[in-house]
Amino acid sequence: MIATADRQDAQWLNRHSYPFTPNYLQVEGGRMHYVDQGQGEPIVFVHGTPTWSYLFRHLIRDLSADGYRCVAPDHIGFGLSEKPADFSYSPGALTRNLGKLIDELDLHDITLVIHDFGGPIGMGYAVDHPERIKRIVLLNTWVGDVSKEPAAEKIGKMAVGPLGKFLYLSSLSGPKMIKPLFVDRDKYTEEIQNAYFGPFLRKEDRHGTFALAKHLIESSAWFNEIWSCREVLLGKQMMLLWGMKDPTFGEKTLNRIWHEFPLAEVHTLKDAGHFALEENPRQVLNFMRDFLKMTASASTGYLS
Repeated sequence: MIATADRQDAQWLNRHSYPFTPNYLQVEGGRMHYVDQGQGEPIVFVHGTPTWSYLFRHLIRDLSADGYRCVAPDHIGFGLSEKPADFSYSPGALTRNLGKLIDELDLHDITLVIHDFGGPIGMGYAVDHPERIKRIVLLNTWVGDVSKEPAAEKIGKMAVGPLGKFLYLSSLSGPKMIKPLFVDRDKYTEEIQNAYFGPFLRKEDRHGTFALAKHLIESSAWFNEIWSCREVLLGKQMMLLWGMKDPTFGEKTLNRIWHEFPLAEVHTLKDAGHFALEENPRQVLNFMRDFLKMTASASTGYLS
């Protein structure tokens, strides 16, 4: 069931920069919030951790005005979605939730925009439903298990260690990881901090960030299974849009993905880090607009 509701409880949210009508869908784990803005060919945005659909606000605003339907869910445990303590928060479950939303909205010819942990979640959906995917845009994410991603592997090992639960649940250690990943810290404004701290102000709302950090290690087999199916996506229009000063998923990660998708369009932002969507929103928008325009006549590239 799809429903709309207000956000009166999110007093920390600046509604001028995030003015979108809230929508909700009942999925595994509870009530999932999502944005559904504009009309036209759908663009589905999939966030990672510890962010939420707020990360894509600039693209949603401008691309919906360009004539696209912009759909951006908040995973259970994040943003304006419910945050249960007793949910698995496995990437497989979050992928199924994404699929349920896409089914409910009956979306086809999708442009999938994926960032951070949204990468494996979005790719998990794409390899199972290639007939629905027209384009894929990857921004500073990873593929397969994190054994080749030392920074991410370190986070995962810390989370599954004896202090992991205490660090994640007793403090805002999850969202506090965002600021150090900005190259220009002056762009990390009070409004941005409020937007990313806000969903986790209560201790009982932090289970999602803790669980996904653990799943960096615990879901290695799932990550590898998804990556092993990548050949079904070789016919897709693809763009890799990368902040090159990302200490987590940097140039080596970009090159690994590019090697497997050699026909992908690649753009690098030399002065951006993990959060190019925050630090360089205008550049990201321009690359997105050009890519969408150049591939407008493309098909889903899927042979059943």
